[in-house]
Amino acid sequence: MKRLAFVLAVLAVAACSKTETPKADTTPPAMAPTPAPATADSAAMKMADSVAKAKADSAHKDSVAKKLIKP
Repeated sequence: MKRLAFVLAVLAVAACSKTETPKADTTPPAMAPTPAPATADSAAMKMADSVAKAKADSAHKDSVAKKLIKP
């Protein structure tokens, strides 16, 4: 009985005496997201859009005049 008590006491001391050391964080830090691209709202872009629309309108009018499509 004394041996059993001694073994239990040794096991209890051994279990309590272990210190827990935190594991080192090996994950790399998160990178910041890339910034959004700036909007290209220049005069040249506006001019190109208006020229393309004018061409589309004239092509549509031409197709209607030739009765290829309905208005």
